Amino acid sequence: MKIQQIRNATIIIEYAGKRFLVDPMLGGKGSFAPFPFSHHQKLRNPLHDLPMKAEDIVHNIDCVLLTHLHLDHIDDAAYKLLSKSVHIFVQDEQDRNTVLSHGFTHVEIIGEDSRFDDIRLSKTESHHGHWWMLPAAGHTCGYVLRHETEPVCYLAGDTIWYCGVRRNIDRWSPQVIIVNAGGNKFHLGGHVIMHIPDVLKAMDYAPAATFVATHLEGVNHNQVTRVALREEVMKCGKADRIHIPEDGEIVEM
Repeated sequence: MKIQQIRNATIIIEYAGKRFLVDPMLGGKGSFAPFPFSHHQKLRNPLHDLPMKAEDIVHNIDCVLLTHLHLDHIDDAAYKLLSKSVHIFVQDEQDRNTVLSHGFTHVEIIGEDSRFDDIRLSKTESHHGHWWMLPAAGHTCGYVLRHETEPVCYLAGDTIWYCGVRRNIDRWSPQVIIVNAGGNKFHLGGHVIMHIPDVLKAMDYAPAATFVATHLEGVNHNQVTRVALREEVMKCGKADRIHIPEDGEIVEM
């Protein structure tokens, strides 16, 4: 199993011989406006260039996993560059209809026990912020990947730490947990994804798992830097259990 950090929440997971592209934001630096009601309103998104050509990122992708359809998880460039026949998993019928409207022909709603060839995929619970923020922040999901030759991988997606994440860990006993750890927040309502305390709580709750932190330093409302997260896990003696890859870096499990 390999995980390549691309940018923001965009990663490639190589798993049981297949290449899964997660939440592709493939536009050039500054290609869309900052998220409103948040910090750094002078910064356009994405904050950085891709570490490689966008065409190379979508090359040889077997399947796309979309946790939700916010611009920092799939943008106009991705809709244009992805093969219209690529297999795409989405969280619900509304997202399926939106992706189909862009001309894609193989869009499937993730279920309790979906399949991609001999890989089992399951939808997991998530909260894109606290409950009072959900009407504005929207719904999202995570994924669990399972195969007899690979570690169980839990892709948490855009979620805070809450009882649903604990239930996911209890149910699947994942050996690898990918957390969106940038601490994105708005002026009112608090964080909409995990920040440093949430990551530490997850690591405490799943002491046998190896963690990979993504969704860092990608868009204007990110609050957590890689340096800050590295410093904190070092202080807590957890640095050997978490990878915090730079854009373009590949982590091999």
